[in-house]
Amino acid sequence: MHTRSLRRLLILLLLTGMGSLFSSFSYAQDPVPDYQPEWFQEEDYLYRAYFDFTGQAGGVNDNGQGLLFIPLAQDEECLFFADLRGNIFDDSSAEGNFGLAYRRMVNDQWIAGMYGFYDVRRSQYSNIFRQGSFGFELLSIEWDFRVNGYVPSLKQQRVDSLNTAYLSGNNIVMRAGEERAYWGTDFEVGRLLKSFPESNLDAELRGYVGGYYFDNSAPGFKEMTGPRARVEYRMFDLPWLGNGSRVVLAGQYQYDEVRGSQGTGLLTVRIPLPGNGDSQKLSRFQRRMVNPIVRDLDIVLNQTRGPEECARLQLTGQELKDLTFIDGDTANAEAVFSAAGTDSVVLFDGSKGTINTSTGFVFNDGQLALAGGNSVNVVGCNSGAVASFSYGAQPTVNGSLTSIDVFTMADRSSIVGMNITGGENGIYGNNLSGFTINRNTISGADEDGVHLDGDINGTITDNTFTGNGVTGYNDGLEVQNFTGGTISGNVSRNNGYGYYIENEISGGTISNNIAENNLNDGFYITKMSGGSITGNTSKNNGDDGFYFDDVMTGGVFSDNIASNNGEFGFDFDGVNGGTISGNQALDNGYAGFAFYDDINGGTISDNIAERNDVGFYFDDDINGGTITGNIASNNRYDGFYFRDEISGGTFSNNTATENGDDGFDFDDFDGGTISNNIATGNGVNGIAFYGEVSGGTFSGNTATGNQDNGIKFGDTVSGGTISNNLASGNVDDGFDFEDITGGFITGNTATGNQDVGFDFDDIVSGGTISNNIASGNQGYGFDFIAPIQGGTISNNTASSNSKSGYFVNIFGGGNTASFSNNSAIDNALKGYDVRTGTPQSGVGTNTGSGNASDNNY
Repeated sequence: MHTRSLRRLLILLLLTGMGSLFSSFSYAQDPVPDYQPEWFQEEDYLYRAYFDFTGQAGGVNDNGQGLLFIPLAQDEECLFFADLRGNIFDDSSAEGNFGLAYRRMVNDQWIAGMYGFYDVRRSQYSNIFRQGSFGFELLSIEWDFRVNGYVPSLKQQRVDSLNTAYLSGNNIVMRAGEERAYWGTDFEVGRLLKSFPESNLDAELRGYVGGYYFDNSAPGFKEMTGPRARVEYRMFDLPWLGNGSRVVLAGQYQYDEVRGSQGTGLLTVRIPLPGNGDSQKLSRFQRRMVNPIVRDLDIVLNQTRGPEECARLQLTGQELKDLTFIDGDTANAEAVFSAAGTDSVVLFDGSKGTINTSTGFVFNDGQLALAGGNSVNVVGCNSGAVASFSYGAQPTVNGSLTSIDVFTMADRSSIVGMNITGGENGIYGNNLSGFTINRNTISGADEDGVHLDGDINGTITDNTFTGNGVTGYNDGLEVQNFTGGTISGNVSRNNGYGYYIENEISGGTISNNIAENNLNDGFYITKMSGGSITGNTSKNNGDDGFYFDDVMTGGVFSDNIASNNGEFGFDFDGVNGGTISGNQALDNGYAGFAFYDDINGGTISDNIAERNDVGFYFDDDINGGTITGNIASNNRYDGFYFRDEISGGTFSNNTATENGDDGFDFDDFDGGTISNNIATGNGVNGIAFYGEVSGGTFSGNTATGNQDNGIKFGDTVSGGTISNNLASGNVDDGFDFEDITGGFITGNTATGNQDVGFDFDDIVSGGTISNNIASGNQGYGFDFIAPIQGGTISNNTASSNSKSGYFVNIFGGGNTASFSNNSAIDNALKGYDVRTGTPQSGVGTNTGSGNASDNNY
């Protein structure tokens, strides 16, 4: 906490104290029950509350203190009061002291007092300490005698900035920084040295001598004991501050072996608070009753390092003892590594140059290979404190043959901080569990930087894979079956593939990895049935950002980014389950998201595709699942493109804006739900169906400001429900239909379009067209250019269109149509412009008003 914030806390403390003061005044003036002692019933108050402000400089820490003195009960000879203090120090520490005290005049010459305090301190290391303290005092006009005791909580607090770890023999050990409070006592004797009766000021000079002793029995904490002396020049009842005021100038000196000599200057200003007794001036003896309690300024603290203890690697929890050392001069280093045995720790030091191997290092179970020259976190076995450890130089371990693996892992083995070059694979393993590969740099392997066969469950974090498998299109990291564990924080660049999952991901977490500038795909994943892939970035790769070669059946794929890849951002096969959400495809050469097989289940939600070729591309059938909340904007062609049939599932709340072609491009639609989608400002149609609509529900969708039609049905509508959709402000028609042979077209609205509201370009032979509204369009409200041969057209409204409300070229053929209860209002031409024929039923039920002519039909 900054000093400024501490000052604000002090002010709040003082204001709180004022509130307590005023409430105590109010309480004291209320009637007092008869059973209280006589001195509690006193109505005239001699002793007033006050603030003392003190600044102190020159000691271990400069500080400021605010003291609030609050009489709680009193008479002329007795005083019960509260002493509340707040302290701030220049090292950002702070303390509060909360005390209660009682003083009594023993006779006309002496005052006896006793008090207790509860103290709380936040140290400069943000540790909290508490203590109880008590004291006794004996005061006269000339003399002061006092003794104080301090009893803190002796529990240690950690000081992580003082933690240290180092090599001791062939063990890594540490000492934890700790902070403790000291118990102790102090005393002093004071005497009036001089008064100044000849002066206009009521002033005096006092001197004090005493000593202190503070200690903590914990190892490493030295006692603090020494003398203390102080001189105070006091001025009372100053004219500009009023009766009860005081200014004190003081100098203090103390010495102990821990803190050395400390000379301190102090300035205190007292401001009396308003209340009963404002005009009274205390006698010299009476004002000793309101003298501030003198005690040690703060809870006495000290810091040191604790005893030496064993250390564990924070990453794995392995104890770092009985180390084996390998460097460039180690003879037969591979045999030395193997001989270290199970659960051993081997420290590789690069100080003697490159460590070359022609046979490779083969791990034992539980073995740790720790590289020098890296700072690693270690944890104290006893204290749990964390310190940083580093030794020697980072080694380069080079595989001199392309037929050998540089390191071969085992179960529970760990490799940390190496620079690995060459070899067939930098690191190899088979059917591993409980292993750790952390903070290694692996480059120039003939095949893979890391290659792990079989079922893999372990930790691969914060590694860098560079320039591996380039000639053979191999990988930075290849895992056969990832069943659990963590692959996180790695960077794979300039490899054949960035990350390659050969068979399946069924568990674990793959997160926050980066794949960039790889020749082929950033992430190649054959199949996903579980686990999570989240927060990864794939950019500037030659092919796809993320490629799934087989059907996704489970797991979570979320919050990943694919940008500037040569082909697809995200390239999926089919989806039968799992979740694909929150991903972003930006500026990729082909589609942002591509799905090449059926979607039968799962959830595809809240993804974003911007500035790709096509935003979302669906190559095969949609039979189930949920596609919702996705956004496609500023793509070169369609926002959403469906190449085949939708027969089930839910497609809802998606948005397509400013795409070069259609916002939504559908083929056949015969089942499922397409609802509440928005298409705005696209280069051709907002929403278009180029195949037959024979079933399903299309409702609540909005198309505005598109450069051709708002919503276009380019083939037959033979079934399903088209309802409650809105088309407004489009450059051509609001709704554009071809054949209508069945289905329901109801409750839709076309408004403000630059041509027709509802344009029927081909024969209407069946279905229901009802309760639709066409208003304010530049062409006809409803335009039936081809024959109406059947179906029901009823309860529609055409208003304020720039041409006729309804244009019907012909009711013809074996006409079975019903045209009834429609209305035409305020259209610029005719309400009903029917050129040829009549419907089978409904004539005479259609009404209108305000049209240029033909208000009724």
